[in-house]
Amino acid sequence: MQPRVVSLLPSATEILCAIPGGKQLLVARSSEDDFPADILHLPTVIDPLLEFTSLASVDQQVTEKMKELGTLYVVDKTKLEDLCPSVILTQDLCRVCSVDLMTVERIAIEMNPRPTVLNLSPVCIEDVFDNIRDVGQAVGLVREAEEYCNELQTRIDRVRKHVSAVKVKPRVLALDWVNPYIVGGHWMPQIVDIAAGSPLLSPMITDENGHKRGESAKRVTVSDIVNAKPDIVFVAACGLDLPTLRKEIEKLDECPEWKAMRATVPRIVLCDGHHYFNRPGPRLVDTLEFVAGYIHNIPEIVPENLAHFEL
Repeated sequence: MQPRVVSLLPSATEILCAIPGGKQLLVARSSEDDFPADILHLPTVIDPLLEFTSLASVDQQVTEKMKELGTLYVVDKTKLEDLCPSVILTQDLCRVCSVDLMTVERIAIEMNPRPTVLNLSPVCIEDVFDNIRDVGQAVGLVREAEEYCNELQTRIDRVRKHVSAVKVKPRVLALDWVNPYIVGGHWMPQIVDIAAGSPLLSPMITDENGHKRGESAKRVTVSDIVNAKPDIVFVAACGLDLPTLRKEIEKLDECPEWKAMRATVPRIVLCDGHHYFNRPGPRLVDTLEFVAGYIHNIPEIVPENLAHFEL
């Protein structure tokens, strides 16, 4: 029998649909899934409790909802059970990004037949590759998943070749939120490092698997940012596409902290943090190509579909 897959987060949906033969196995998704576009007709089984109004208000809502409810999402248990999935794709990395793993496992254990719950919680690019292989294994597309990983690796190797002769690495800061200011962690410092940049305010570490990556995302002050002396700051707010981010940044024009940062940072670049920088799926490779191409002026490796805006 063909696997029936429910995905509870956008990055997992992208992984499944990127594997040849995987898209047709998807039977339901989260309400935040928006890529690829031809899966939007599928039913949703998970909805966020947050309503975006502004950068500052979202931060406040997250704090309040987590204190009150311990979660930011609600799962339609009845609909999920009616779909009879054989595989549920979820995560346990970020409770702001999707429902927590324990909640999903509690629901799954009561289902008959009981589905496989696959936890995809990458913290580096190598983990994303492992996630692709794990999904391929779970749905019987092992060879296809491995071939897709090889395609992505070829693109990463191409980036490494383009930047191999770089002698002076630009000082690069990647923010995944502003007001408050949060430095992107995990794979973002790794992406900057591979792109021959020097990642700031998130020291590179080598994990137990020998992979170089950044620490977890963390809050910083504008003083921290100014003192780090970045050459380039990428602003890619988690969950916000570029048009929404631009509108939010315009509201900060009279904010003293934002004005102080703009006065001292040579280049500030607004990017899509919804589909790219913060979504740990295959398009992290697009993000890498963009970062490397932008900071070293190599336009031929910059993806055409990854828009940005320079302040």
